[in-house]
Amino acid sequence: MLREGRETAEGETGKLSGSTVVIGVGNRLRGDDAVGCSVIDALKGKVAALLFDAESAPENFIEPAVETKPTRILFIDACDFGGKPGEFKLFGREEIGRLALGLVSTHTLPLTLTAELLEQRTGAEVWLLGVQPARLEFGAQMSRQVAKALPAIVEFVRDWLSAAPPDNAGSQL
Repeated sequence: MLREGRETAEGETGKLSGSTVVIGVGNRLRGDDAVGCSVIDALKGKVAALLFDAESAPENFIEPAVETKPTRILFIDACDFGGKPGEFKLFGREEIGRLALGLVSTHTLPLTLTAELLEQRTGAEVWLLGVQPARLEFGAQMSRQVAKALPAIVEFVRDWLSAAPPDNAGSQL
């Protein structure tokens, strides 16, 4: 049976108000599409942020995210932006709309709409950390390239959480 997603609050909920929400998106049964969920797994207990393992239904976490009154929201998802497998880039909210065709379509509601709703309801800055997939077939394991990049992705997110949002949205990392 597939889970509908999980929530992990690192610290007390009251302390998280006005902080950052990180939403890992993807289908664990479709190879590199699991990257967002895998990053959330790796961040547990290591960051002071509200972490959502949204799997293929990030829209299920709109209300819990809104309740925390975040100042920043970061989605992590497989995204075909034309890079090399395992490459990752940070995109700002406006760029997410332009990337819509490259976002992996395993989500119930388009990620662009979920991001827009969260931005409207919270006023938070919305970001996407897109990871270039190599394989997305049902039943496939995560590719060697994406698995190898996973520690660097986790380290990037940890650094991003401890710093102000970068001004270089969309730049290659």
